[in-house]
Amino acid sequence: MKTVSKLIITTLTLFYAATGLAQDSPHSFSGNVNLASDYLFRGQSQTDNSFTIQGGIDYGHEMGFYAGTWASNISFTDDGAEVDIYGGYAGEFANGLGYDLFAVYYYYPGTTSTSSGEDYMEFGPSLSYTFGGDFEPSVGVGFLWSDNFSFNSDTGFYVYGDLGFTLPSDFGLGFHIGHQSIKDEAAWGTPDWLEYNVSLSKSIMGVDFAVTYSDTDLSEAECFGGGNICDSTVVFSVSSSW
Repeated sequence: MKTVSKLIITTLTLFYAATGLAQDSPHSFSGNVNLASDYLFRGQSQTDNSFTIQGGIDYGHEMGFYAGTWASNISFTDDGAEVDIYGGYAGEFANGLGYDLFAVYYYYPGTTSTSSGEDYMEFGPSLSYTFGGDFEPSVGVGFLWSDNFSFNSDTGFYVYGDLGFTLPSDFGLGFHIGHQSIKDEAAWGTPDWLEYNVSLSKSIMGVDFAVTYSDTDLSEAECFGGGNICDSTVVFSVSSSW
């Protein structure tokens, strides 16, 4: 928690300093903070079904390049922190189809031994499109690949799809489904799994409130030898970005 709190404070300090840049600058900075009843990563709780505080900072260039860092408390390392460092290139074709080439490194500073292999990297592309008309439906698809997934579990491949709608009164409705495959299931602790969620969000004066129902197709026996962090759950969150 101390590591996460320091990162969030640093994030906000850098952001407010960056707001002094000229508005016509090709560079942009943004920050975000999130409080939630749980931290789910692909349907699996990273905080043992408990509270989380998260925050990040992002840099973007008008040419489409971007980079950022994001941090959260977690429950499975001694220091209890996860720090993600990411970057990529994003843009939009003339027909409105958006694209993103993305890479992320997951760093766990509280690990006691480098041989345990919690840290890992993923990269891959995604596509998105927002339709006009009522409810402004949006769709997105993508995949992420790792040559050595967390806990030295060999090749990992994640594919996902998203569907979203803009509802009246600043409500949002989202649907998500994803599938994670891992070559060395024994090293990771679960078989390949399907995860999905449905979320309802509401924006009030720059603050976003959301409730999300999430589940996986893993049984309790398949979830790390009998855990409940893969069970269905409802997550409440409050977030803001600048």
